[in-house]
Amino acid sequence: MLINKLNHYINIGGIKMYKRWLTAFLIILSALLIVGCSSSESDEGNVADNSDSNKAIKVKFGHTLTEDSNWHQGALHFADLIKDQTNGRYEVEIFPNGQISSGNQQKAIEMLRQGSYDVDITSALIWSDFDSDLGITALPWILPTLESAEEVIHGKGGEMLLDILNDNGVRGVAIGETGYRQMLTNKRQIESPADLANLKIRVPGTPLFLDLYKELGADPIAMDFTEVFTSLQQGTIDGMEGVVDVMVTNRFYEVLDYMSVNNYNFDFFFFTFSNDFYDSLSDEDKEIFMEAGKESTEFATNYAREANEEALEFLRDELEVFEPSEKELDEFKKAASPIYEQYKDDFNPELRKAFNYLE
Repeated sequence: MLINKLNHYINIGGIKMYKRWLTAFLIILSALLIVGCSSSESDEGNVADNSDSNKAIKVKFGHTLTEDSNWHQGALHFADLIKDQTNGRYEVEIFPNGQISSGNQQKAIEMLRQGSYDVDITSALIWSDFDSDLGITALPWILPTLESAEEVIHGKGGEMLLDILNDNGVRGVAIGETGYRQMLTNKRQIESPADLANLKIRVPGTPLFLDLYKELGADPIAMDFTEVFTSLQQGTIDGMEGVVDVMVTNRFYEVLDYMSVNNYNFDFFFFTFSNDFYDSLSDEDKEIFMEAGKESTEFATNYAREANEEALEFLRDELEVFEPSEKELDEFKKAASPIYEQYKDDFNPELRKAFNYLE
């Protein structure tokens, strides 16, 4: 139509009018081109947005340890698996260092049960506050070797623990290893139970651990994990216990002097979903998330084994390390033995059998 108008004015010699129409034509053409480009860019933007993580469903994953820990490595692995296997429909946001609950691990579990976040890794020791049967893993030297720990957790014992979690307001996915726990102080070396006398030792808020350390002659103090470093610096406590890799990744060796490697407890972690989150998933997505959780637990376990070996070698250079003989270890076990009698009625008989707790 515009071309016809131009020809018309050319034919009648309307040069001035022709120039006006030519100018108008060019303006309109330019406008059309701009609109077309904008539309194209908008379409491209929409395509990007559809695959952008901003459009993904957010999944909140919390844990207490640092970014260097095996728990965090397992969380990162989980996030990658979920992104890949759901084609970006879900994005896992990880909150380490107790960010979810300001360092309070019991509070974190309560929040998980209430659906305030979606995925969690927490030590079995902390979970024992919510069901006494889960405290069976806190018994000293009940799993004296890595082989015995694997046999129990990957067998009937592990199945029963996951069932207990499911009865306590969450979906139990898998059980992983953090490693053997050791005793550390900045006062004196722990070569026998007598060396623990009157030492203020930080322990997780697990009743069995509190009773165990009292039995061994110490003065156990329960406090949030995130408060321990400062408490050691200030002299509020004399020592702590824990897994060697955790001692390294949290730099506790800077405020400790001695470590007794007596492998007195094997620490497990539970990988769990909130029921609200799990129940919101389709059957297909439930399978994806469960399998990703199990694979990530295995990944974190393998990472922990290697990291603990490296951490022990590192700490041998940083601390005075005592490794007891079998005879010296028997002294610790004998001193701790009343705990078995004290707690035997706290655990389901079938669970005790699965853990070879037969006394």
